Amino acid sequence: MNEQPFTSKQLFSLKKNTLEKRIDSYYRISGDADSTVQYLMALNIRERLGDGEFHLILKELVQHLFSQRKVTKIIKKFFFYFKHYFTSKEWKYLNLRVFPVRQYAEKAINAVRSRFSISNLFGAPEAQVE
Repeated sequence: MNEQPFTSKQLFSLKKNTLEKRIDSYYRISGDADSTVQYLMALNIRERLGDGEFHLILKELVQHLFSQRKVTKIIKKFFFYFKHYFTSKEWKYLNLRVFPVRQYAEKAINAVRSRFSISNLFGAPEAQVE
């Protein structure tokens, strides 16, 4: 059974500097991106509960995990909770990287809608059907 290095009590009671060092070293030693993202999510929850010093904690690690590591179910699951760690340009790139099929489907749907709009079918200058 896989033993977890942090308890929930530790994640919600240790100081910021201690958690930063421990989570960073845990990731560097284990390379376990999924568990690291889950720990970062717990710290995100801690910040939202009112502990403001955890705002953008381990920003470089978060950016590395989402932009460099293999996309997994855990990364997809928690992806949208880390939007504030990225600029809008980086976010667009990551959205394409994490959800490539969704982007393809949206483009295909828009192409079909534009071909089968009311104005194209009947020659009337009415609004397109959504």
